[in-house]
Amino acid sequence: MSAICEELHALVNRLPEDRVQPVLALVRENLETVSRRERALAIMERVQERMRGVTGVDEELDRLREGARG
Repeated sequence: MSAICEELHALVNRLPEDRVQPVLALVRENLETVSRRERALAIMERVQERMRGVTGVDEELDRLREGARG
């Protein structure tokens, strides 16, 4: 286990039981967000591949991709 994971584990172990649930909810929410973002990027890449050669598509997809990071 990495040092950062060990630290998280140690900190969670120090929490009172009633405070663990909110922490778990935050972690789960973050994982769902990452998963949605990864799926959206994969879809955008498939669209980009299918639309290769169509004027303006690559630039528009790149703009949308960069906007999601900003």
